[in-house]
Amino acid sequence: MSDTPEVKAIQDAINNLESSLLKKQNDRLEEIKAGLKVPDQDPKIKQLEADHAQLKADLQGLQAKANRLDFTGAAGERKSAGEQFLEGVELKNRARQFNMSVELKALTNTTIGVVPDAQRLPFQETPTEPHIRDLLPGGETSNSTLKFPQRKIASDVNGAAMVAEGGLKPESSFAFEMVTTEVKKIAHWMKISDELLEDQPALRSYIDAQLIDGLRDVEDAQILKGDGTGQNLLGLYTVASAYNRAVAGDTLLDTLLRAKTQLRLVNRTATGIVLNPEDWETIQLLKGSDSHYIWANIPDANGQRVWALPVRDSTKLSEGEWLVGDFRRGAQLFDRRQAAITMANQNEDDFKRNLVLILAEERLGLVIYDRLAFIKNAPA
Repeated sequence: MSDTPEVKAIQDAINNLESSLLKKQNDRLEEIKAGLKVPDQDPKIKQLEADHAQLKADLQGLQAKANRLDFTGAAGERKSAGEQFLEGVELKNRARQFNMSVELKALTNTTIGVVPDAQRLPFQETPTEPHIRDLLPGGETSNSTLKFPQRKIASDVNGAAMVAEGGLKPESSFAFEMVTTEVKKIAHWMKISDELLEDQPALRSYIDAQLIDGLRDVEDAQILKGDGTGQNLLGLYTVASAYNRAVAGDTLLDTLLRAKTQLRLVNRTATGIVLNPEDWETIQLLKGSDSHYIWANIPDANGQRVWALPVRDSTKLSEGEWLVGDFRRGAQLFDRRQAAITMANQNEDDFKRNLVLILAEERLGLVIYDRLAFIKNAPA
């Protein structure tokens, strides 16, 4: 941030003002020493001090704006993937044949359960679909494998009890086993024309709408249903415990509340729900005995929520499948390499045809600390 032209200009102006202010103060001091009569307040010094204070405030504002990452800033100030990429490369000064790569800052909402506002961009709108990663705490790793303690389901024994003074204390056995998981890569590429490359607003929104959201779609599928083999993550739905509190006549709303309770009965606390869009529609269409829509009378400023829990509707689950979980404590998503964008036209054919290849890729690992933290419904 300190090297940008705007900041450098303000810093130079501050230095010049400070020099002028110091000189004016020294001149005033010499006049006082010489016995000259000077006014109590010098208007020029007062103006210099006011200008100095304003420039310092401007500099602090720019620095604060630069430190806002993605969804944590105010609306209109966050940087999308496309904006970060275009700020990281100089397209105008590129060679006729080139290869450019920029690693992006985190593209996730740091407030779990809050759906980010949509941002309208030229050419295409950035997709507003919330993703499963939003429910999970994030982390970073520099390794290709992650070794972590996973809670063993069948072995936990809570032996805590009231004990008489001098009595023998009981033992609790909370068993863990060390589990190793590998960091996996998600990637895809597309080709664009030189004309789109020259249109920076369109290129920015193209990166956001096509490349980055394409990575997130695969993330969603892997976080939920990855089978853990080959280049697949081991997904939360894959390892979740089966729902076992079904009651005849229950609506889907009833069922989700019972699933939330099922987690509490094993001392876990639900923090989110994932279900198919058609099941989410079923909830929204529920009516009372007087035919009014129940959901329409439950306004919530925090986005889609059921029983005070954030909801993600995802096509990665089939109709009738849903997942209720303690996403905050039961699992964590680690970025080995956050989303990176690479552009190149070094392929001879692309160079002749004025085409540019854009590659988006990331490396990440999913750690599941506690399989009992997730409940699923898997229709027969």
